[in-house]
Parts: sequence; structure tokens; C-alpha cells
Amino acid sequence: MSRVITFSRTFPAYHPKAGQETYFIEKFWQSLYNVGKIDNCLGSPLLEKEFEVFSNPSHFIIPKYHTIRAGNRWKVGDKFSPRVWSGKPYASKQICIAPDTEVKRIWNIRIEIDEPYHVFVLVLTEKEDTFYMLPTSDVARNDGLSFDDFKAWFKPYCKKRENFFLGQIICWDENVNYND
Repeated sequence: MSRVITFSRTFPAYHPKAGQETYFIEKFWQSLYNVGKIDNCLGSPLLEKEFEVFSNPSHFIIPKYHTIRAGNRWKVGDKFSPRVWSGKPYASKQICIAPDTEVKRIWNIRIEIDEPYHVFVLVLTEKEDTFYMLPTSDVARNDGLSFDDFKAWFKPYCKKRENFFLGQIICWDENVNYND
């Protein structure tokens, strides 16, 4: 049975780009499909705008190969149902944007933001208190964000409690590899 992962269609209220499109739907599709294979088979009028983006050659959509989530509840082989909210998050229906998708890779991570310029993404290893650092710009790009957008997205989480974010990179593409 699949669990649900919802993707944000717009940047959150605390982000400098609040309310602007993230294009996460298109970026997710780009990571799964050849653009020529995408058609309006999902049939939702709520997704018509997303299909228009692919038909407009002025839009260049970089793929989103993974998502980052708090906690430690995912493992390789799990499946998720990718969805978006039809309107206001948690107060509207969810729209399934693709078939159930298998998790191919997982990294347990810690994100730290050392103001004003540094962001550290550390992979926590099986050995206690050991880690290695990932190239943050690669992590941001594979998550569908620029470095600055990535930093702004996680900054509030890093300001809470321990001054860092603990979670997982949940990757559905076998070609993404952050192993040391």
C-alpha cells in the first residue's frame, strides 16, 4: 500500500517567493517521463495549466528527482502516491498527479544553515556520530530548487529547537547517487 506525498504548487508564505509557482508537478513529471509521453490522461481540469507549461517551449523545466521530508519513516522499496492539493493545503481535495512511484534511494540527512551564506547537508551514516557532507547545490537542484530557494525553504526549520533539520532525501531516480 502506498503512502501519500504531497508536493507544494506554490512557495510557502515565509519564503521570499511566497505564492509564486514552484512547478514541482512539472519537475516531478520531467523526472519520470519523456515530455513527449505526457498527455492529458489524468483528465483533471485542475491540472490543465500544468499541461500547458509543457506545450510552451519558453518554459524550461528541470527535473525533480527527490523530495526531502522530516523524520525517518521511509525505506527503499516503499511506494508513494504523488499528489497536490486542489486548493488551500489541508483544506481541499488532493489530486493524484502520477501513478504510485517506488522509492529507489534514501539518505538520512541533517541540514544546517550557518548565516548568511552557508548551507550544509550532511548524510548520517550507520555508524554512530559519523556523517559526510553533500554538495548542497546538487541536492537543491535535484530537489527542483535553486540554492537560494533551497536555503530559504529550510531556513525556518533550522531556526527551531536544535538549529538544524533532520529528515530524509526520498529519491525515485536510480541515477541520483550521493554515496561517499
